Amino acid sequence: MGKIKNFCICFDDEKEVYYAGDTVAGHVLLDLSEPKSLMAIRMTFIGRSAVSWKEIEPRGKSKELIYYASGEEYFNEILTIFGNGIGENCQVESKEEVPYLNAGSHMFTFKFKLPTKPLACSFEGDLGNVRYIVRAIICRPWKFDHVTKRAFTVAGPPFFLGRVPKALTPLRAEDEKTVCCLCCATGPVSISAATDKRAYLPGEFIYVSAALENKSNRSIVSLEAELIQSVNYLARRQGVGTPHKRTTSHVVSSIKDNGCEAHSSSMWDRAKLPIPPLPPCSLEGATFIDIRYFLKFTVDVNNTPFDIDLVLELYIGNVPIDEPQKAGPSTSYHVHDSSMFLTARQESKEIRDEEDNEYTFGNLEFTPKYIYFGKVKCQSDVEEIQLLDKK
Repeated sequence: MGKIKNFCICFDDEKEVYYAGDTVAGHVLLDLSEPKSLMAIRMTFIGRSAVSWKEIEPRGKSKELIYYASGEEYFNEILTIFGNGIGENCQVESKEEVPYLNAGSHMFTFKFKLPTKPLACSFEGDLGNVRYIVRAIICRPWKFDHVTKRAFTVAGPPFFLGRVPKALTPLRAEDEKTVCCLCCATGPVSISAATDKRAYLPGEFIYVSAALENKSNRSIVSLEAELIQSVNYLARRQGVGTPHKRTTSHVVSSIKDNGCEAHSSSMWDRAKLPIPPLPPCSLEGATFIDIRYFLKFTVDVNNTPFDIDLVLELYIGNVPIDEPQKAGPSTSYHVHDSSMFLTARQESKEIRDEEDNEYTFGNLEFTPKYIYFGKVKCQSDVEEIQLLDKK
């Protein structure tokens, strides 16, 4: 690091989650081992979403790599916290004009008010993200700038479960399949499944019931229920034209139990499927990213590819059904004090971008936090919930 021993961004009260209209306040800490020349220290506050992927398309006997991309910017503001405001590139006429800081620790405070317009909820996905970044830049004339950066979570607009049609009505589905070929005289495998309702909050349990009837000659290896997050991404070919869609899905929570033998049955009675910290459905404010949630039941039939799948779509929001809907813009809503924000149960994403280089400091790994209504005392309690008996 040379002369720089530490260069980081700290938020007041260690706050990491904000709403539209909130003030992001804190300080930049710069610790120098010896005096350092610099023109200014500037901060940029950036909120934006981005989607991208690559596809290989045939071109006669050859193939071409095609890029798909889209995005939108919610804000991009610059604030000078030390030095002058000469141009964005901090250019000066001579070295005599360059100020310097003495060795030791220096603290520079900042405040930035987020826009009051709806800001999409922070999200880190496989093909895109909604990301909010604070950068501090040490502008050095005739040299590369030093940069430190930090991401923070924006809670996003409220998703009122009270607006979901028939939010408290159970979801039900059933299916039946004959798993043997026509030459085998055997009965079918059937399943009927249901949930306790269709709209949920992170931290709640989905109470699932299922009746499995096996009239075949094959055993059932297992019965599994999975909560699946499905994300639709939109991006334009080479950045122009009509948006194309790609969808990714992954399991965010699951429960699994033994099935049953041939010519027997099995039943779940309100088995508990936990809901971890998650972003709400739709991801309001993000034009190119849409989130949906599904509950998938899978009957694994022994020694055959003919498994049975049932899929039910449900809703996950961040405002309880019985919570009163306040007048005014949706961005003015803040969740009540008894709730918590917990880190999403996913791998951290690198927030390094094309503007960063070897002179970039800070924590370049980030995982967003989401509202969690479960009765937990700390982050580790969420992991322990996954081990609860489904009874």
